[in-house]
Amino acid sequence: MSYTKRQIVEAAYEEIGLAAYTFDLQPEQLQSGLRRLDSMMATWNGQGIRIGYPLPSSPGASDLDQPTGVTDIAVEAIVGNLAVRLAPLFGILITEKSTQLILASNEKY
Repeated sequence: MSYTKRQIVEAAYEEIGLAAYTFDLQPEQLQSGLRRLDSMMATWNGQGIRIGYPLPSSPGASDLDQPTGVTDIAVEAIVGNLAVRLAPLFGILITEKSTQLILASNEKY
């Protein structure tokens, strides 16, 4: 069973220090994260990085609880790259160490 879109979005928020156990993510924040996830995956798809992620037919047609269908090895790269896209929304800077880890996860996949 693959990760759901919700699990990936929540993991990306955790990556920038907004873990669900200490920070109540609002539905709007989850939806914003989902839109950014779908957009990022569409960009990757357009660049030839096709990993089985189900792209929605329109921005409003995505479901947080839909399985992503991506392999476990790709999840770390997806979460890290999504975190980079979410961090500026909260005024959070990604550290050099985090950037190195994200780049390393991209190379693995």
